[in-house]
Amino acid sequence: MVARNHKWLVGLILLLLVATLLVVIFDRPPALPTVMILPPSPLAVKTGRAPDRWIPAKWVWLRRACLSLFGQPRQVGFNEHFIEFSGTVASIVAQNSLGPPQAQSNGLAIWILSAGTRKRLNGVLSLGSPSIMTTERTQAQLWFLGYSAELFPRLEKETVDLSMNVFATSTAQTNSVATVCVQLPYGKALFFLDAQQSETDRHRMGFLITADEYDAKGNIISHGQASGK
Repeated sequence: MVARNHKWLVGLILLLLVATLLVVIFDRPPALPTVMILPPSPLAVKTGRAPDRWIPAKWVWLRRACLSLFGQPRQVGFNEHFIEFSGTVASIVAQNSLGPPQAQSNGLAIWILSAGTRKRLNGVLSLGSPSIMTTERTQAQLWFLGYSAELFPRLEKETVDLSMNVFATSTAQTNSVATVCVQLPYGKALFFLDAQQSETDRHRMGFLITADEYDAKGNIISHGQASGK
């Protein structure tokens, strides 16, 4: 009886392995632009890695078997920095040599910046830089000055593929600004700028988001990507 149960368990685990391989091979999305700003909509994501997300919570023994086979889920850490600017969008872009944004819509402009470029941003660094740690394919949320974001990361070989919803918040209400999909290279930062047009100088909020993979001890895992100058 014990031998029969053992064979059944091995067969079930092998079936899960085959299903996981099929998901990896055939469930890859087509190539997309590096940054896309979409109309506000719920994140169309599948929470949890395969096969973990298919296993009922009560099947503790099978979850433990998957952990022994695949290891712990990969860890992702997000860090944010707020920067206040003064001036028109054109003047901020020119002063910081940003060039055209990777995407722009609904009063929001987005760039992917190297480490060197983000250190040279000509603005006032605001206090409060939130950070959060989550697992791959698990939704997280960050709050920052006047905005909040829902984040859903997928770790790839050279990028963190990030789906996110950006919201403008106030004491009265919360308005969805955009849904953003980004392929963020390791070692680089995602830069958002308030790009609402104005003929006169005005204070504008920008924020940087970095995403890195972390090991079990909380150290950033290097993916061999050059951070740029």
